Amino acid sequence: MKKYFYTAMFALSLTVVGAQTTTPTPAPAVNSTDREAEFDRKWRFGLRVTPQPTWFSSTDKNNPPAGAAFGFGFGLNVERRLSQVAGILFGIGGDFEGAKYSFRNDGANQYTPVYFINNSSGEFVTPKDNGKGDGTELFNDKNTAYYLKERRVKTTHVTLPVILKLSTKEYSGMKYFVNFGTEIGIRVKHVANDSYLSSQTYSSNGLPLPAKENPESIENINLGNSEGSLAPLRIGLNVGGGFEYRLGGTTALFVSANYFRSFTNQMRNQSQVMFYNYTVENGTNSYQYVKQNYILQAIRINIGIMF
Repeated sequence: MKKYFYTAMFALSLTVVGAQTTTPTPAPAVNSTDREAEFDRKWRFGLRVTPQPTWFSSTDKNNPPAGAAFGFGFGLNVERRLSQVAGILFGIGGDFEGAKYSFRNDGANQYTPVYFINNSSGEFVTPKDNGKGDGTELFNDKNTAYYLKERRVKTTHVTLPVILKLSTKEYSGMKYFVNFGTEIGIRVKHVANDSYLSSQTYSSNGLPLPAKENPESIENINLGNSEGSLAPLRIGLNVGGGFEYRLGGTTALFVSANYFRSFTNQMRNQSQVMFYNYTVENGTNSYQYVKQNYILQAIRINIGIMF
């Protein structure tokens, strides 16, 4: 037993001596390389908030854009690193946007945009065109005609970005990046606030009553599929750049500015309910409908945290 005991004590003493004489691992390997490895790990998740001015561009000179509106967004970011430089950024979010456009009113040249709203339901009345109606579906005591002046559109989209992100190495806790990609938006709300030059009501036999000049605007008119694009999808370009500042470990604050431009029309190419002129021939009405071409643009200021 003593033999085994002395042998064990001798082995233990060698272990202690070896531990005391072993050179410790250099601190920079923990303080620098490991932290950078954490900062650049393959999968990262984060949250963002996005204040954003938004506006329309259009090729339609009759009803041009009339200014920007202030929107807001939020979302979850997911980042997959492909290398020290490149990564794919995707996620899901909600964006609340808006923009304005005005209507040209030129009665002398037979251009006066108008639509009819049912007084009871508050919904648009669709004209019966191409020999299908005689105008009585519009001109009666159940409807009011509104001659348009300006419209402010408000939308809500569920957004799905897919973006290539190119980053620099870390310098004093900072990393800079640029990104380029696309974004798919699913429309879940599409309303408008409309202001009018005048409104017109009718008697039961379709005769016009005295017009009301400068009526109050109507808010939260549901555009839905009647005026909005038929497919509730929006595809656009998303490009920009920014920086990340490491707060500790894998946690980083990021700020970026991105330019967004939709590839798809916000509205139907031609309204189904709004017309600027109509003719009567052989007891039937034919309408000239308002053209609509509105492309959304935005400057998005993204502020968030990646973990």
